[in-house]
Amino acid sequence: MQRYFKLLSIFCLGLLMVACAGTSAPSKQEMIIGVWSGDMAGQSIVLEYTATEVIAESFGVSFPYEWVDGDSIRLDAMGQVVVSTVEFPTPDQMVQRSPQGVQTLRRVQP
Repeated sequence: MQRYFKLLSIFCLGLLMVACAGTSAPSKQEMIIGVWSGDMAGQSIVLEYTATEVIAESFGVSFPYEWVDGDSIRLDAMGQVVVSTVEFPTPDQMVQRSPQGVQTLRRVQP
């Protein structure tokens, strides 16, 4: 009987390890979607990222963007194209680096 429980425990532990190994973290393309706040040129701004555009509702504008690769986006802001590297130090913090500088945004909780 003890052997049965031991084998059952090992089997369950193995299943748990396989399940955990199969769970991957969300991609940057998934993590970027949502509402973010930060400062631009000393002014607070709230940006909403969808799968294809950035919306600055307080300014009444939106800009298309696309993923260049797994780490970078290309944003077209009224003809000015900016390529930024996107990093997520935490799920609620996004850092974008471009030749124009570094911008840190924090996720706005619903």
